[in-house]
Amino acid sequence: MNRFYNLSSVLMGTAVVASVVITQPVFAQSAKDVAKVAIPTTVQINNTLSPGDSGSGVIIAKNGNTYTVLTANHVVKNPNSEYIIRTYNGKEYTVTTVQSLSGKPGNLDLAIAKFESKDDLAIAPLANSDETSIGSGVYVSGYPLPAKGGTEREYAFTNGQVTNIRPSNNEGYTMRYDAVTRRGMSGGPVFDVSGRVVGIHGQGDTVGTVQNEAGGRNEEVKTGLNSAIPSNTVLASISDKSGMKFDNKPPANVDAEKVSQNDVNNWFNDIAKGIVSDVIRRILPF
Repeated sequence: MNRFYNLSSVLMGTAVVASVVITQPVFAQSAKDVAKVAIPTTVQINNTLSPGDSGSGVIIAKNGNTYTVLTANHVVKNPNSEYIIRTYNGKEYTVTTVQSLSGKPGNLDLAIAKFESKDDLAIAPLANSDETSIGSGVYVSGYPLPAKGGTEREYAFTNGQVTNIRPSNNEGYTMRYDAVTRRGMSGGPVFDVSGRVVGIHGQGDTVGTVQNEAGGRNEEVKTGLNSAIPSNTVLASISDKSGMKFDNKPPANVDAEKVSQNDVNNWFNDIAKGIVSDVIRRILPF
């Protein structure tokens, strides 16, 4: 059976009520607290046929032993490739189905990938992206591709600020923000300062390429300006929302804290050693 199919034919169906809707007030979290949500829910999506085209994603739902990962369509668009989900703790899962959302009006660069696991994995909550406006603080989460072309991908979690909200964009990339991003982070989540997903990162402005000093692959020179598809665009494109978590409260009106890669590495190692579900329950109200 073909693992790839387009959702345009099924999106007209009745939406399934989400399993969890968060109603408690939302407060600002520290960068470390947001990272504690981002790290266990952000995944690598590795393309076995073309590793250089690998990207990132975020776990947004669970139904039984089936997990749903949201990502950019260009990350999983090759029907001839096998895709492997790799979580923060090094476990790997084969993608069983890929559902493209590109058939929706606007040619959205979105897709859903599913995999099976008996493991108890964390789910990232989605927020109302209309509440994320110009000046709002955000964090971008993902796994850049290794500069030398190797297989090990170091987790990245960077801070930024929304700079513009476009009225429309051909692929849905209407949320603009400044943040340090690299190739391989496409499909990864953009979190608000309260630890909820408000967008899917997928575009970074570039001004050319330069060869890595270590003699590896050519790397794009990025301007620091990026684009994401807002979570509300995502939700409008998905009919079956079962197993998802939502929080429609406005985010806190604070800037995202500046983070260093050294901080991120320490947080990542701490989370990898801890009990993730308990950590997230202490941070977010569900």
